[in-house]
This record gives sequence, C-alpha cells and structure tokens, in this order.
Amino acid sequence: MALVSLAALLSRAALKDAMGTRHVQSLLFLLLLLVGAPSLASEPDFYCHKGISMSVVKDPKRTFNWTTDKVETCDSGSFCQESLLMIKSGANTAILATKGCISEGTQAITYIQHSPPPGIITVSYSSYCEESLCNNKENLLQLWREEEPQAASMSAHLYCPTCVALGACSNAPSLPCPNDTVQCYQGRLQITGGGINSLLEVKGCTSVIGCRLMSGIFTVGPIWVEEVCPYRSVLQPRKIENRAAWLPVYIWRLELALLLLLQ
Repeated sequence: MALVSLAALLSRAALKDAMGTRHVQSLLFLLLLLVGAPSLASEPDFYCHKGISMSVVKDPKRTFNWTTDKVETCDSGSFCQESLLMIKSGANTAILATKGCISEGTQAITYIQHSPPPGIITVSYSSYCEESLCNNKENLLQLWREEEPQAASMSAHLYCPTCVALGACSNAPSLPCPNDTVQCYQGRLQITGGGINSLLEVKGCTSVIGCRLMSGIFTVGPIWVEEVCPYRSVLQPRKIENRAAWLPVYIWRLELALLLLLQ
C-alpha cells in the first residue's frame, strides 16, 4: 500500500513538472510571437525625392538643376515620380518640374514632343519607378533634344510677338519667324498638380495650326495643363513660287469686288 501511494505521488510530481515546463514553453512562444509580430507585419519604408521647380532660362540643358534635398515617405503601393514640362519660345525656355510620391499609375517612362520646331518647341517627360529614391534625375542632358538649327533661315513676311513667362509676358518683341512656321501663337497655360499651380503665357512663331501647343495631350505625370488662346492666331500668307507674298483670301476677294464696282 505504501509503495502504491509513493508511486502515485511520484507520478503527480512528474506530471506537475511536465505541465510547468509546457507552461513555460507556451509563454516563451507567445512572447516570441509578440516580439516578432511587428517585423513580420510591417513592410520596409518607401522613400521618394520631393520638390518642385519653376523657372525661365536661356540654356536649360546646361543650367537647369533638378536635384532636391527633400525626401518624403510614401504609402504602401506608391511609386516615385519625376515629371516636367518644357516650352521654348525665342531664346527662353520655361521649365516646370515636380518630384514626389504618387499612389496611382504604372511603372513607365514617357517622352512627348507636343509641338516640334521650327518655332515654339514643347516637350514633356514623366517617369514612374518603384524603387526607393529612384526619381533621381539631376539635369536635362538626356531630355532636351533641341532640333532647331542655330542659323535657321527667317521669313521676310511673318513676324510674331515672342516670349514665354511665368504669369504674363510684358513687352514681347516682334521677331521674324523661321521658314516653315505658319502662324503667330498666343496662349496661356494653367498648370496644376504635383505641387505646382502656375500660369504660363506663351507667344511666338509656330508650325502648329490652331490652339494646340499641347497637341491635345494635357497630362504630364501628376501635372494637368489647361490651354487657352484668348486671341485668334495670325496665319502666314500663302506664297507663290517667286516668294512674293499673297494677301489672305478674304482680303483678295474684297479688293476684286471693289475693282469690279469701279469699272
């Protein structure tokens, strides 16, 4: 009887020790889960360079600096973006540029020449990338492809007010237009998005007909462009082979009618 009681006591003690060991192991497991949970649940932070730039310069390829010291933390699933719009009229080029996080879109690089030379040149660029701080372009060496020759032959018949300015142009000089331009452009661009909210006025010779400096494409990354032309563009008169200028058709018809009346 005594042996049975002793065996029972030993069994209970062993069971209690085993239960104690399991309890300690369970507590350690729960502690490890609690400590490791944040690192398992959270994703690494995603950063993008952030900044805006608005300027009018004479030599954008060499003078424009697109670097920024600011960095922002992006939401999960975001991209880094860098986007800019460049418009050249005469000797000056307006540049509006932005960098930062963007939550919508797809990874892509887009380069568009909206209005080609001769005359006013309009170019846009945007890049969406998905690595931290990948929006790190520093200048325009690979973007500004100025195709208009330096010694372009000028028309003797078409002169246009020529300027580009943030806000409004003042005292725009009337300059001769390159050959193959067809009209004087006068328009205003309201530019918003990506931290930018600015009005840009553009005047000059162009090879594009109508109020279509942006060629119907009004988004540049997060930037939205609204183009308004308050004045009717002046079309270049037609020419005959010996380069003599023809009067516009409606004026020619009016003079012909007057001659018939006088006969």
